Order: sequence, then C-alpha cells, then structure tokens
Amino acid sequence: MKDTLTMTDRQRSPKYLQVVNAVISDIEGGSLRIGDRLPSINDACTDWYLSKDSVKRAYDTLSQLGLITSVYRKGYFIAGKANRRIQRVLIITGQLTESVKQLHDAIVRQVGGKALIDICTYNYRQDLLGQLIDKHLGNYHYFLLMPHLVETNPTSIQCLNNLPGNQLILVGSQWRDLLTHGHQIYYGGQKAFYEALESQLTVLRKYSQLNLVLPNLDFFEADYIQAFQQFCTRHDFNFQLLDELTETDICLHQAYFVTDSADLITLVDYSQQHAHQLGQDLGVVSFTENEYTRLLAGGVSVISHPSAEVGRLVAQILIGQPGSSQPAYSLPLQLQFRASC
Repeated sequence: MKDTLTMTDRQRSPKYLQVVNAVISDIEGGSLRIGDRLPSINDACTDWYLSKDSVKRAYDTLSQLGLITSVYRKGYFIAGKANRRIQRVLIITGQLTESVKQLHDAIVRQVGGKALIDICTYNYRQDLLGQLIDKHLGNYHYFLLMPHLVETNPTSIQCLNNLPGNQLILVGSQWRDLLTHGHQIYYGGQKAFYEALESQLTVLRKYSQLNLVLPNLDFFEADYIQAFQQFCTRHDFNFQLLDELTETDICLHQAYFVTDSADLITLVDYSQQHAHQLGQDLGVVSFTENEYTRLLAGGVSVISHPSAEVGRLVAQILIGQPGSSQPAYSLPLQLQFRASC
C-alpha cells in the first residue's frame, strides 16, 4: 500500500488536485504500479493531513480519469488504464473570471478523461507570471497562457520563451506575431473589437457620447484603444478616454465601456441612487464577464470572448499527437447586449 505521495509545491492548487497530481506523478515515475493499493479515505486523511471531502474528491477524479478503481471492502487500487498518458494542463490567467471558468469547462467537456486541468492566477503582475512559469516547469505537459494586461517587453517575451514550444498554448491577441513557437489561438485585437462595435452601431447611436474607462493597472491593450477611437471618429461619436471613473464623470445618455469590476459597481450604484435606468438613461458594457454581469441591473452587456470555440481548439491540441505542429487560429469577438446598454 502506498502511504506517502510525492507532493510537489502547488500551494495555489486545491488540495484535492494536489493529491490527483501526486498520484499521476507517482504513476509516471514508476513508484505506483497497476494493482497497488492506495490508503482508505480515512487513512489518507490522517496520513496526508487532508479533509475527508478533499480525499474523496481526489479519488473520484482519479476514478473518472480511469487511473484508480475501487473494490468493495478492499479499497482503492491503481487501475489497468494507469499506463495511458493523462495530459496535465495548467491554465495561467490574470484573474479567475467567468470567461476563464467557461473556457475551463469547455476544455473539460471536449477532452473528457484524457486531461487534467489546473488553474492559477498571476493577478496581472508580470513578475508573478514569470515566477509561476519557473515554479511549474516540469509539472505539466501543457501550459495554457492568457497573458492579458502584461506588457509585451523583452522581459515578458523571454518569460514565455522559457516554455518549450510544444508545451505552450497561447490564448489572446496581445502577443500576436511576437512569438515564433507554441500553439497560438488569437481572439480580440484591433480589427476584432472594431468589428464588434460596428455590428452594434444602431444600438450605440442612442448615446450622445461613448466613454472608454481604462483599468486601474499600468497597461491596457493599445489595440482596443485604437479600435475605439477609430470607430468613434468614423461614425462621428463624441468620445472620451477616462483614466478613472468617478461620479462626476457619469452623465446621462452616455455609454461607458469598463474593464474593472469596481467601475462597473460604481455605474450600477449611481444609476440606482439617482433612479436612472441602465440601457436607457445610461449605457454600460463590460470587457469582463463575471458573476456580476449576468445578475446586476437585469444583465450587463459584455464583450463576449468565444470560450466554447477556444475550448474546442485547445482540446484538439491536447488530444492530438504531442508536439505536432498546429496552425495559429483567429476567432472573432462579439458585443453581447443585455439590459444595461
């Protein structure tokens, strides 16, 4: 019976995933073989200092992956499928937003039990992004990076170049044409954002001015700013770029494109306090879909990222031949209107 697992330092991973990853590592390393028995759930709680729920969830996940099997009154054993390769994937993203959760779920639906997906966040900090990559090199077969709001300077480019090309899946638009290796799935960018705005020109015409509220961070994708300015200029909109949003910046019959949840809350609170109706008196569009956007004010309009299609393409890479060459994919954005605009 295996009493001790090879636990690597994954403090940012849920406890149950630490157990799952440890079992997979020990299978791949040869210290766990088909037929070996794992501790009972109660013994594992004691031996590994974990809660019963964490151990049970870990064992359930391993069972779903086909790596272990339970035998009534005998325990949990390494299964016959343990010799097949389980792709371990780490998603590294700025924040755990609703769109990231949707992407994770889309990948899981596509790959089933052929991959184990983990997530960690770098809080839009370039230094933390580099630390996470260095920390997890060798622990995963693939790294899916969403390096949003990280400036494309030599330091950050070198950070991504530290990953082997056959392990890197880059998702987004900011890094287009800057990296020559890895699997690349592009969405967004100047052209895509402009086309999303253009598709809803009639709806936006009801506002006297469009405002782009920049995030409270050091960097924002210049492509979006350029597309916004180009769209407003071409269609004779009054427009403004705001470094921050205060109540004095909020005016009736204007629309606000926001990136920060704090700015979104400011607009919703203001509309409620002054009995203004979003979608008529004020317009609000969020760049990020999260738990607030579907609930607040009857639904907040969003710049919709194609999570399902990205998930399908990522799954295609994961279950294909490891290291095989993949083309770059380019996907559109959608401006999804709800009650707020």
